This record gives sequence, structure tokens and C-alpha cells, in this order.
Amino acid sequence: MSRYVQQRPTPVKYNQPAKFHSDYVLSGTTEDVDYVPQTHLRIWYNNEKGSYDNHHHEVMEIIVCMENQMIVQADGKDFTLNVGDIIMIPPHMLHNLVFPEFGVRFIFLINMSVLKCYNDFKTLDLVFMNPFYCSKQTHPYIYNDVYNSLMEMIDIYFENNTFWELRIYSILLQVMTLIAQNHFNETIASDNSTSAAKSWEYFDRFSSLLNFIDANYAQDLTLEQAADYMGFSKFHFSRLFKTYTKTTFYNYLCHKRIQVAQSLLISNIPITTIAAQTGFNNSTTFCRCFKKITNYSPTEYRNSLRKEKLKEKGT
Repeated sequence: MSRYVQQRPTPVKYNQPAKFHSDYVLSGTTEDVDYVPQTHLRIWYNNEKGSYDNHHHEVMEIIVCMENQMIVQADGKDFTLNVGDIIMIPPHMLHNLVFPEFGVRFIFLINMSVLKCYNDFKTLDLVFMNPFYCSKQTHPYIYNDVYNSLMEMIDIYFENNTFWELRIYSILLQVMTLIAQNHFNETIASDNSTSAAKSWEYFDRFSSLLNFIDANYAQDLTLEQAADYMGFSKFHFSRLFKTYTKTTFYNYLCHKRIQVAQSLLISNIPITTIAAQTGFNNSTTFCRCFKKITNYSPTEYRNSLRKEKLKEKGT
């Protein structure tokens, strides 16, 4: 990841609560996140002008724009953040940041894997298949609560009092719950063919299915198997899956597999092996699916990592 920025002094209030070996630890375009020692997160006060080239990491990035505009390019989409706007970028999603003018924004890097023990957590995959852009206009019912919660997390982080990490994660759980509930409330409201009670019953079944897919994505899962797991006919299952997830079963399964493949491409494992390990029957299907989701072929994605790694070494 290349960095072309000018920086203004950081207010004392927002100095980091601990010293770090480096602001950024890089392996090609992969950012190896340097958390506060013995924790799972870090929050920056950022007041730069400039840009950060394409990079990704295994953690979720949350950005809150506080002063002047900034631009985020993620998953092939451009987002212009105005003051107060929030964007959440899922793990392993390539993205870059552009700060046209000096401004202020808070950047969270949070390890979400510690939440995977919760059964409901997998339902958030549906929300975070894309960058989650939150403003007063896009999510009016939850925006204020999400924004205020993030501000509270910032205050706790920089105060650096006892149990600060646990307090931040407790608030994060509330934020994720708000986002998930809003997503499914909107989904249920849009399903005029099903009663509210039946809709929540379906939601519980789909939560179980998503955990099943997460545990078995490398297997040869079929639409018929998924429908049988849910106890529905193929036709009924396909309609409900599209209603509740906003995508098809095979698109979701492909997305899940590519998430895993992105993390594996950092290594030197052959692409054919990665295709097999992530549930694809052949490399052609794997490459087509990878290109569709990331806008890169697996080879292009891996080469970009190697190119940046060589650049960092000065060769």
C-alpha cells in the first residue's frame, strides 16, 4: 500500500494510548494491522491530505468523516463521504482512500473474528457483502444511534481507562445488532406475501442456513441441498432466499468462497489448489466467479500483491 499524504499535527487528546512499532505494517497491498498491544483493535485520528493506494486487511475498517469531504473507493464503487457520513468496509475488500483537502476523520480497524462465536453474527454477511454506507439519507432510522455509538467508542478509546476494550466491543455488538435488525425489518416489510410471525420464523431458519454454509462452503453444495436443509421446495426456497438476502443462493455461496480465496491468495498456494479448497470444481469457474466479485482475476489479484511487495522492498 502506497501512501501519499501531508499531515497536520494530531491534537494531544487524540494521541494513541500506546506506542507502536510502525504506523503501517505492509506485505504488498496487505496491511498487517498493528493493534494496541494485547488488544484486537485500533482507532486513528486522521487529519491528512493525499491518498492511500489499493490495500486490504483481515479486519473491518470503519470510517467516520468529521471535517471536509473524503472519497472511498471500495469493491469497484465510489463513495463521497460528507461530514457525519460513515462507511464500513468488510475484511479483505480492496479499497483506497482519497483526501482532496485537509480534513478530519476517525478510522477504526477492528478484528471481527472475536464475534464469530455468536450464532447471529453470520447473518451480517448479508449486510456486508458490499461496503455499508450509512448517512442520514441512506439509513434515517438507525443513523443517529450508529453515529452516537461510534463517537462513544472513540471517547472510550482515547480516554484509555480500565476495561476500555471490553466496553468498546460491547458497544460494537449494539451497533451490529442495530444494523442487522434494520436490514431484516426492511426485508420483512417488503415481503407482502408472508405474515410477520412467519417472516421471523423464516429469518431463524435462514440464520441457521448461513451458519451451515459457512461451515460447508468447501463442499459441493447445491440449491437442492440448501432447500432440503430448510425444508422447502426448490422454487419456494429460491424465492425466499432472494427476498431475505437480496441475492441468489449461488451468488451468496460464490461470495463466501471468494472471501476465503482472497485470504489464501496472499500465500504461495497454487491457484488450482485454492480453487479446490474453496469448493470450485474447476479453475475456470473459480476465475470467472473471482473476477465477477473482485473485478480482478485471481492471477491479477496475486500479482498486484507481489508487485507492491517488491516496490516496498525497493527492487
